[in-house]
Amino acid sequence: MKSTGSCPKCGSSQILANVTVLDQRARGDSSNELTLAVFEDPNAILFKGGEWSKVSAWVCAECGFAEFYADRPGLLSRIKREKA
Repeated sequence: MKSTGSCPKCGSSQILANVTVLDQRARGDSSNELTLAVFEDPNAILFKGGEWSKVSAWVCAECGFAEFYADRPGLLSRIKREKA
């Protein structure tokens, strides 16, 4: 959807772009934007070293199908390349 501008499920071109995805499990009445994380050392107790990226969605206004994208995929892939 992000690159084609149309829904892969129903074919509609009514796409809501770059929709913020919220994590409702945040403390209190506030919400946090959903994020992805890739860690250099995921088994470490402290100092895991990593990168984070917010997640945004492209949503079809006709059928509701949604695709999620990392806002900073290059930073996430850097960790994987350095570990290889």
